Amino acid sequence: MKEKIKIIKQHLNFKELPKDIKKTIIENEANAMLISFDEGVYTKRTALIDAKIHYEKFDDTKYVLYHSSIYGTQADNQDEYLI
Repeated sequence: MKEKIKIIKQHLNFKELPKDIKKTIIENEANAMLISFDEGVYTKRTALIDAKIHYEKFDDTKYVLYHSSIYGTQADNQDEYLI
């Protein structure tokens, strides 16, 4: 089955993404922080707080919001996204 991608919007900042996608990005970043840092530096709660602060206040990444026929609605970093 060939994947079909339909671009919904481009040049979005983090605050313009749908809530479910923002939540997933923050949770993934928090999990990465827990793995990357020494034990005791972060708990799940503090990692979620720091990841949320980072993305909502300091992230200047532009995103592409698209719909994939296989994966549903997704968002990717625009610089990494290839059509």
